[in-house]
Amino acid sequence: MKMSELLVSMTCVGILALYTVPTALRIIGGAKVTAALLQLHQTSKQSRYDAIVSYGQVRSVAIFTGDKPGIAECLNGVCGKPVPLPSGIEIRSTFRGIDARVAGRAGADRATLISWASDTNSGIGGSFGQHGAVTFSHPWTRKKFCLVRGGSYGNSGEYVVRKDLDCR
Repeated sequence: MKMSELLVSMTCVGILALYTVPTALRIIGGAKVTAALLQLHQTSKQSRYDAIVSYGQVRSVAIFTGDKPGIAECLNGVCGKPVPLPSGIEIRSTFRGIDARVAGRAGADRATLISWASDTNSGIGGSFGQHGAVTFSHPWTRKKFCLVRGGSYGNSGEYVVRKDLDCR
């Protein structure tokens, strides 16, 4: 192989790598965000259902942040072992902290709770006095998802999943 052929092929490989590596990282980051949201969505759905069928209990989902983000189900304030989320996920929450009765205080930087109760003024499986949003993002992508509860949905316990620009 001549030196000019080697130079041309190395230039082509360099140009291809210039575009494929950031694209691959963006795709991987998007997949991690989607997996984390799916995990939260399924855990929340199961927790609310458990609150509906188990009269007199408060069911919660604890979302742990920090070095090892994870999600755990809680029963009457006692949480199980957190299931780890994909690495690199960044979590922002406006729900109450794990050590607080008010949103955004005492422990919200390390864990937040989303709770449902079997019997509320809003009905079975209603919100346990909480309105807020949990936003998942990843530094490799601009894609983000959020789980929003309250607002126009009131205290019925319903939540909606929004993405990208709809997360505010």
